[in-house]
Parts: sequence; structure tokens; C-alpha cells
Amino acid sequence: MARLTNWLLLRHRWQEGGFSLIEVLASLIIVAIAMAALVPALTLVAYRRAMSERVEVANQLAQAEVDRIRTLVDLELAASPGAFQNPVQLARLPRIGADPLDSTPPPANMDTDGGNYSIRLAQIELPGRNPEEYVIQSFRNSGGDCIDRRNNTVIVGVPCTFLMGVRVYHRFSFNQATREALPGLRTESVSANQNLANADVWLFPMASSILEINLAADLGDVCRGILATTANPTNSCDAFPVPVPSL
Repeated sequence: MARLTNWLLLRHRWQEGGFSLIEVLASLIIVAIAMAALVPALTLVAYRRAMSERVEVANQLAQAEVDRIRTLVDLELAASPGAFQNPVQLARLPRIGADPLDSTPPPANMDTDGGNYSIRLAQIELPGRNPEEYVIQSFRNSGGDCIDRRNNTVIVGVPCTFLMGVRVYHRFSFNQATREALPGLRTESVSANQNLANADVWLFPMASSILEINLAADLGDVCRGILATTANPTNSCDAFPVPVPSL
């Protein structure tokens, strides 16, 4: 009887001191099931975050491409109004696209310029991720003739003002082996309403825009622009006459 009493007391103290092995195993199983249920959700969150970062990078690349062309126009034409009469200089501008401009097709290959668009590649490094490659497609219309303000003439065939389109695709929009575009590659930009977890998201550019490129305005342009908004325009801008086409 004394032995049974001692055994019961020891068992009671052991139970008070912690969980049983069965309870520990049951807890581990519950935690494992909960973690397994959370993994897909956590993976989706990480994927969406990565895709959002890619869209942000693409928009930055698109803006950088626009700024590059705008700076090229300003610097080259400021130094020489007829700069783009030189075929080599003119080739630095995007190629002329389709008409209307937004009908310009997507790139067929990430390495080869098309007949009506230009291609540049950009490799971006982000913290904690392997370098990623982006394809920048740019194109323009024929634009308006350039003005030589020094000689008060119009330089026919040299564009100072034109519409420019730019699209930025991710490397995954192209076949990894052949570097050719995936079948069905689109031209409209991926939107916030699209399911970024859908595999079809790679058929869309990460960024896309069409905007106007203008040579930086001089004082005459500014003066005439201000007077155009007044009720009684004057001849105060006569010091900056409007150029006439050269024959």
C-alpha cells in the first residue's frame, strides 16, 4: 500500500512539472500543420513583392530612357542645329515606329533591333537577389522639322519635336534559350488590377508610355507662349522672330 501511495505521489508531481510526451508530439503536429497552411500564402506575398519591385524598376528604366533621349536632343541640337542631318547622329534617336505610334509591335527578339523600333538592354542588381535583365524598346514618329534659331531657318528633315514611345519588358518575357519573344507578347502595360501571380503576366511590359519630346524652349518660345495667353498680345517678342523655312 505504501509503495502504491508513493508511486501515485511521484506521478502527480511529474505531471505537474511539465507536459507529457504525447502532448508535446500533438503540439508539434498542430504547429506543423499551421505552418504548412501558411507557406503558400507567405510565398505568394513574397512573389507579389518581387513583382511590384520589378514594375517599379521598369518604370524607372522607362523614365531614364526618356530622359536620355531628351538630353540627347537638347545637347546635340544646342551645339549644332543640323546635328541630326548626320545619319550617324540620327541613328542615336529611336527608330520610327508604326502609325499610329501605339501600334508599333512588341520586340521579336531581345537582341535585335526591329525595323520600326530600337532595343537596349539593362541589367539591374537588387539586394539579396540575382541580377535581372530588362529589355527597353523605344520608337518615335517622324516628328516636326527642326528650327535653327541662330539663322532664323527651318531645317527640313531634322526632328526637334516628336512623339516617343517606350516599353520595358522583363527577361522572362523572352525564351531563355533562343532569346525570342514569348508567343502572344503584348504591348499594353501590366496594371495594378492584374493578377501578378498569373504566369501570363510575362506577356505584358512592366512599363509603357508615349510622350512628346521637345527641344528645350528658348526665350522667344517662352515669350510667345506667355503672350498667347493674354487678351491683348503685343509685338514685344519681335526680338525673337518666328523662323521661316529655308529653300
